[in-house]
Amino acid sequence: MPHRYIIRRLRRFFIYRVLHVDDTPHRIALGVAVGIFITWTPTIGMQMILTVLISALLGANKFVGVPFVWISNPFTAGLVYGPNYFIGSYLLGGNYKWSKFFDATGAAMNFSGGWVVRIQSWWTATSEILLPLWLGSVIVAVTLAALTYFTISYIVTAYRQRVHRRRLRAKGPQPQTPTS
Repeated sequence: MPHRYIIRRLRRFFIYRVLHVDDTPHRIALGVAVGIFITWTPTIGMQMILTVLISALLGANKFVGVPFVWISNPFTAGLVYGPNYFIGSYLLGGNYKWSKFFDATGAAMNFSGGWVVRIQSWWTATSEILLPLWLGSVIVAVTLAALTYFTISYIVTAYRQRVHRRRLRAKGPQPQTPTS
């Protein structure tokens, strides 16, 4: 039964944190699309800040996209970025190996030592996978962001029209005023 609880929570979140936001459908959809775009780029640790900054630059709703970047985190990084690396590696003509990707990401998550040691360790670990990962990530991110924009824009508009029709029906028929 926990899946029902999770689905119910996600549905309530979407209805009350996305569909009920007091903004235009365009700005809401653009904000969510920016959040999805940033989610699929390997920018863990800076995603919320980037989402707010890019949304502000594009005139999108700055905060509606922030929760969507929580999809990618250290626990889901392999699931989110693995296919991106595969796509980028394929397009660059390289050999994709899961072991290479997971070894690099595992080494990049080494949190021992000072900041300089951590940055050097991260750079050494990810230097081989960085170009294919970014290429694949940008391609997937642009595709998902575009699909998200149109889908969210449609859903927000349809939802608001449905709510408006319900409110009109709840009021009942309005008395006709005679015109002269």
